[in-house]
Amino acid sequence: MDFRMNSPAGKAILAHAREGDYAHPGEEDAILAAVEGLPRDAIRRLLDVGCGRGGTADWFQRHGWGEVTGVDIDAVSIDEARQRYPEIRFVRQDVCRMEPARFSGFDLVYLFTALYAFPDQPEALRRMRLAARSGAFLLLVDYTRPAGSPPPPELGPEIGNPIESETVADTLDAAGWKLQTQEDWSDRFAGWYEDLLKRFERERDWITQTHGPDWYGYVTGWYGALRRALGEGRLGGALIRAVAKD
Repeated sequence: MDFRMNSPAGKAILAHAREGDYAHPGEEDAILAAVEGLPRDAIRRLLDVGCGRGGTADWFQRHGWGEVTGVDIDAVSIDEARQRYPEIRFVRQDVCRMEPARFSGFDLVYLFTALYAFPDQPEALRRMRLAARSGAFLLLVDYTRPAGSPPPPELGPEIGNPIESETVADTLDAAGWKLQTQEDWSDRFAGWYEDLLKRFERERDWITQTHGPDWYGYVTGWYGALRRALGEGRLGGALIRAVAKD
């Protein structure tokens, strides 16, 4: 059995527990906090990178931010997103192979807990810059870790490669982005995951009946370990904003 939270079953469990097609912590609260202060009048075209089942893309479009395009490498997630939100353009796409001929001129590029999962983050950021106009905004909400420290080993390969807080400015600069602000969201992440664990407990019967008891054990075990790593400071969370350089 494919026990990964990025698998179709894992995403379905998260969507049910979070009462929406969101794969990121904090759901709508996280989106509202992340976009606070952005100049909406300068944003017309948005690129949702790692869009998953489309919940965040739908939020932006419903709230009048502009025309949203969602991209994700997972075909099942893209199919789900297209069925649920047919008015939004969703494309199955490896971000590291995006070409300006198909993706260009975006005013806002955003990722909610997606970059950590990319094997080649510098190339992904470079491709996102090519898809954005000069002066466009990049919005990142993601996991972080202290520079030089490996990700918590108990989380296995699923935790990917969290952003190194101390080096993110240089990483962005090399990809054509200029860091504007970096906010520590570790406490927010911890609270959101504490709430998610309670939701899993409330939805135990649904999870076990729909996906089996092994899935319930996996999600509670993995997210319990994630919550502990956040509490111990071995993992963090951040909101990062950057602007596309000329």
